Amino acid sequence: MGTIAERFGVTAASILEANALVDEASISIDQILAIKNVDPTLAGAVPDANASAESPLGYHMTMPLAGACLPIDDGQMPNAPREYRNGFHEGVDFFTGFACIDVPIGAPVLATYPGTVVRADHEYRQLTQKQIDDFIALTVEIGYTDAGTLDKFRGRQVWVDHGDGVITRYSHLSGIPDEIQVGTEVGQGQTVGLVGDSGTPESLGQVGYNKHLHYEIRTGNSFLGEGETPEQTRATYMAVFGFQ
Repeated sequence: MGTIAERFGVTAASILEANALVDEASISIDQILAIKNVDPTLAGAVPDANASAESPLGYHMTMPLAGACLPIDDGQMPNAPREYRNGFHEGVDFFTGFACIDVPIGAPVLATYPGTVVRADHEYRQLTQKQIDDFIALTVEIGYTDAGTLDKFRGRQVWVDHGDGVITRYSHLSGIPDEIQVGTEVGQGQTVGLVGDSGTPESLGQVGYNKHLHYEIRTGNSFLGEGETPEQTRATYMAVFGFQ
């Protein structure tokens, strides 16, 4: 416990409190721990004032949530396995306790670079349990998550086209501002949506339990960093955001 606390610049007591644990003996092997009030420097959340165009996109984006850092858990980064649907994660998940900030329902989701809105799901309808069961059954049957199923699991979304084949996707939203419509030009840092849990299996019976922002950077027909190792993936996204 002491090693974990030291790594992220917090106290052991704060980790126990964040996870409703009595003492260190309550922690089990492979348990995922929420860590709040992470030192941004240790989490890699400090923008590098001397950052150059070493970003694989040729420019630097800002974070989709104010004050956030990249998640400390590689399981919330692109390329992480998703066994329940026989696939891989294609974006970055921002959860409370893992991304340097609280991520409550309704938190503003920000455009990470100027662009044009090409999708805004104002008329989104929540999935039914039968739909979720059918999607999972289809995944098992064909052995992978097809594009249509994956899109449904992303819930309410906004997509912003930045040109040159780069699109950012903001998913699981609880709402979208009225002014965000297809064709709207948005500026970097402009609110394009609100954090939610739409599209998640838990959103039916445990509303708010799986609240987070799923954020993707798409390049061409794939997601940025596809096929990279966890270390390579983290380095790629650190470079995009200009972090040290």
